[in-house]
Amino acid sequence: MTKPMRLLVAAALFVVIGTGVARAQTVLVRNAPPGETIEVFLNAAKVGTATVPADGQTTLPLSLREHNAGKLEIDANVFIDVCENKIRRIIVVERGQPAATQEPGCERRDIPGLYFVRQVNTLVVDVGGANPTMMLIKGSYQPNRIRNWKSTVPTGLLAFGGLGRADYRDAALLSCGNAPTCHSDKAGLIFSGGLTFWLTRFLGAEASYFKPSEAKTDGSGSNFSFNSSLDTNLLMVAGRAGIPAGPVRISGLIGMNYQDSVLKTSNTIDGATQNTEVETKGWGLAWGAGMEIWVSTRIAISIDGGLASLKGEPTGGGEARLDDRLRYISGGVRVRLGKK
Repeated sequence: MTKPMRLLVAAALFVVIGTGVARAQTVLVRNAPPGETIEVFLNAAKVGTATVPADGQTTLPLSLREHNAGKLEIDANVFIDVCENKIRRIIVVERGQPAATQEPGCERRDIPGLYFVRQVNTLVVDVGGANPTMMLIKGSYQPNRIRNWKSTVPTGLLAFGGLGRADYRDAALLSCGNAPTCHSDKAGLIFSGGLTFWLTRFLGAEASYFKPSEAKTDGSGSNFSFNSSLDTNLLMVAGRAGIPAGPVRISGLIGMNYQDSVLKTSNTIDGATQNTEVETKGWGLAWGAGMEIWVSTRIAISIDGGLASLKGEPTGGGEARLDDRLRYISGGVRVRLGKK
């Protein structure tokens, strides 16, 4: 169960982080004097020019594919020319290639280091101080973007539904017994749905319904054969404690489950067949963990996993009892209900 959970978490995080990847390579110049001209050079060729607006920040293109023989990545040094005629030149030079000529009246300043520049990078150059600095960013860069993190993780009533995989711990072992030949599909799909009410961003209560696939078993011996199926309906009531982090909330769950299961068995011995059916009901502990990622103010994708202890007494009397454990992992959608 651990490996699928890691894969689902990684996929979910990739959705959030991947949204920041830049669509085209750019040079972002910060803290430049308004009214000055910024020029960008790739090796000895000028590839972009712009006039600095009042906020001192401007963005220029830098396409390796277009201006450097189709290359998508280079090892480069970066220089800044500060010229008397209110021109600043950002010069990106591939290792081993000639740089743009230093014009009269221009002072060349070196940004120390060798940079691995790729098509997905943004070069953030700060020219505000005596010595220019540069950050090499993967993806886009928005230094003045304001984020209202608290509003992305809601409180109130949420509805959810999910689909995943579940397996019983002991169903196959108990049904097969000591039969020499036995096959069981103790694992299968699980459907879930329910409601969560978050009193605060950190504390909530949840009621949910789970429907796992039937656990089917068939086996045989020298003079007998049998088949059985375990069909379970599961209700869960629990509390949730969450840790919000931006648009993500990671939470733990603990509570009780009420199961209603029907075990059907058909035994054939020396040609004679006997069918039995036992229904059990009862309460057991349940616990788990989950993560929700809010892609809008009303919709989130979610990942959940957990364990439910299945305890049950026979409704028709007798000795048959259920004592098993159901493990599950599922992905789904959560929807915020009501007004904002």
